[in-house]
Amino acid sequence: MIENLQINEESLNGVIENARLDKSFTGYPSIDKPWLKYYEREFDESEIPDMSIYQLALLSNKDNMNKTAIDLRTGANDYEKGIKISYGTLFKRILMDAKAASIIGVKKNEIVPFILPNVPEARILVYSSSVIGSTTYPVSPLMPENQLEEFISSNEIKNLFIFNAFYEKYSKALKKTNLSNIIVLDGSESLPSYIRVFKDIKEKLTGEKKDIIKYDKRVFPYNEFIKYRKDFTGDIEPFYDENHIAAIIGTSGTTGLPKGVCLSDRNINTAALSYKNGKVFEGNMMDALIPSIGYGISMLHYQTVDGKYIYLIPELLTDRFPEALSKIKPENFPGGPVHYINLLGSEEFKNGKIDNFKNLISGGASLPNAVESELNGVSEGYKEEGVNDDIVVRQGYGLSENVAICSFSKRGSYAFGSVGIPVPYLIVGVFKPDTDEELKYGEPGELCITGPSVMEKYLNNDEETDKVVKIHRDGKRWIHTKDIAYMDEDGHIFHVDRIKNIFMRTGFNVHPSKISEFINTLPYVSNSVVIGFDHPKEVCVPIAFVQLDETMVKGMTDDMVEDILMKECYSNLEETSVPYEFVFVDDLPINLGGKIDVRKIKSQSDIDLNKGKVKKRLYFN
Repeated sequence: MIENLQINEESLNGVIENARLDKSFTGYPSIDKPWLKYYEREFDESEIPDMSIYQLALLSNKDNMNKTAIDLRTGANDYEKGIKISYGTLFKRILMDAKAASIIGVKKNEIVPFILPNVPEARILVYSSSVIGSTTYPVSPLMPENQLEEFISSNEIKNLFIFNAFYEKYSKALKKTNLSNIIVLDGSESLPSYIRVFKDIKEKLTGEKKDIIKYDKRVFPYNEFIKYRKDFTGDIEPFYDENHIAAIIGTSGTTGLPKGVCLSDRNINTAALSYKNGKVFEGNMMDALIPSIGYGISMLHYQTVDGKYIYLIPELLTDRFPEALSKIKPENFPGGPVHYINLLGSEEFKNGKIDNFKNLISGGASLPNAVESELNGVSEGYKEEGVNDDIVVRQGYGLSENVAICSFSKRGSYAFGSVGIPVPYLIVGVFKPDTDEELKYGEPGELCITGPSVMEKYLNNDEETDKVVKIHRDGKRWIHTKDIAYMDEDGHIFHVDRIKNIFMRTGFNVHPSKISEFINTLPYVSNSVVIGFDHPKEVCVPIAFVQLDETMVKGMTDDMVEDILMKECYSNLEETSVPYEFVFVDDLPINLGGKIDVRKIKSQSDIDLNKGKVKKRLYFN
């Protein structure tokens, strides 16, 4: 009997494997690839060329040198006037940077960090590093001083580019390092030379500019750095090696610990060609993404490879996003939920001043259903048939570990509440968490991704790499995202929650994002986030941090509002999902990735339920 059972099990495994090899419907999304019906053709990763990100960018723009690459806009002039940089000028400046960097001693495979806002020089440094063969590392200006100091020391960093507004924060830490060169930028580098001259004269007359150069002999301005190019003789030969790490992106990753995501040229080129060859975006783009996030580097390279006209915004757009959108009128914009929450409440949206767009993109975190419904004028169950030009915002999904690219609700494929369909060159499946047992359509499990954009590794951290990138029985490297999701039979991905966010309360699973999603539908609430906190008797309980709509609660006390919210939750949620406490906040802090900053909320809330310690009102600093 035991032998017969083993034979039957083997036969069953054979049937399953044959079904996977059969191109007919199998019920397994990663085999059926139902999303391909939204594209003109199937894509093969052999199409990804063996070349550096610089070489692909240059090749793609051989006929675009006279076209505008960057139109730099700022809030200082109400976004209405810009400084234009052509593709020809952009590539000229890239080579100038590469030559200057070579003269000051930048080597192949050397990590070269920069701490910069979304300015043209950030893009130039990414590509000039590619020319030399060094590895660019855009560092978040939120990185703690001691972490930056440790990173520089442990990786023997010799050269650093930094914005002068960030220098003061890190000056003490930088003095303790063995850096050879600290190149400082002040935002004037892309101004025409005659404007820079008048700016310098004004600063000398008024004393407005603080001279930081005298504090450290290793520090010198970017405009002095560029002059080193004159010492470079001959031409510079672009570097390429198939194993080269082109960029490193800092992230807390899927496991919550700070890490550096190592991305190869092939990884980053795949991201760009996924969008370009899939014809995902049409027309120009407005970009306000900080380069130190995965989506920043992904969009930066895609925009260049596709020869886009880019309205570049060097500041974080949050409350001024509707104003910039209405004045610039871009056809595409990649942002996060915070942008569309602000858009929904804006006068610009209410007065119909938002038009001309094709794709307003929301990624980084799930867009609240209530916001999506109001902006798009659709609700649960809606699926796009053809292209609905009335859809305002379309969701996407990705991780730094795969160049922030996995899925997007491209035109013609939108489904309410979905984070989109997989992009070209990637295969997406849903698996039982931490296994390679694939689930069928509609079954929630761990979202996993394979394809040529899967990161090489985490920097100096094989243990964490092995937790996230796993080889399945098909022999492919799959990213285990730690996100719970399911896929429908059309290939739409629906995000449920983070595995690490889901917790047990008295033996029952609690999904914080679903609680928050409901709370956000209540008229008294502007925005909310729900976080689990340890509890002495119930193990872990949800606490809701709520930003109120002040016009709706005018004349009401906090106790009155809390009573209403609590009654609504008891009427509409399972009892274990009803918040243990409501904490009212002046605002919900947003990190540089455009997500609600849960870490900051947890640290500043100072909640300790073991001691019965909860602040009912919280103001963030």
